[in-house]
Amino acid sequence: HFQWNMDIVGEASIAAEAELLAGVTSFFKSVGVTSADVGIKVNSRKVLAAILKMYGIDDDKFEAVCVIVDKLDKIGPDETVQLLRDAQVSDEAARKIVASLSLRSIGELQELVGEHPVAADAMREMKELFALAEAYGFGDWILFDASVVRGLAYYTGIVFEGFDRKGELRAICGGGRYDKLLSLYGSPTGVPPCGFGFG
Repeated sequence: HFQWNMDIVGEASIAAEAELLAGVTSFFKSVGVTSADVGIKVNSRKVLAAILKMYGIDDDKFEAVCVIVDKLDKIGPDETVQLLRDAQVSDEAARKIVASLSLRSIGELQELVGEHPVAADAMREMKELFALAEAYGFGDWILFDASVVRGLAYYTGIVFEGFDRKGELRAICGGGRYDKLLSLYGSPTGVPPCGFGFG
């Protein structure tokens, strides 16, 4: 199995995610792939954390819930709700969580989270990322999709997945921010990284 990775280490601002996404789209353009062929779905783990808090989900269940909701596209909403119930999430909360994953615009997201304090920073980052995408010239490649959570537990902020617009392939590439990962491997200070992998 071969994989092409690109990571930025030491940059805490959302500019790092914009640079990564510019790298992804530049690669696609260089091989003749256009934004009509491929898109990049974007979400934020911080937003998901705020939504889960709104529905009474404790922090200790966050990672397990992320792994479950990451399966939504593969197993459908009913099975996702059942898996959430199996993980001790109430039926009402499970259904609301799954319904929230259908959001497809920043406006819909803002309406749902309102002024929730956990969501404020994530909403600012998300809006800034979409503004940077327009400034960089790849705004037509990216779209908000609340169902993108990436199943790996180490993601902490913005997450994204490349997909073919015909819907025939699995995720083409994916990545995001993982601010706590280097600390798990012994870094004495917090070092903010983000990155993606193709393959």
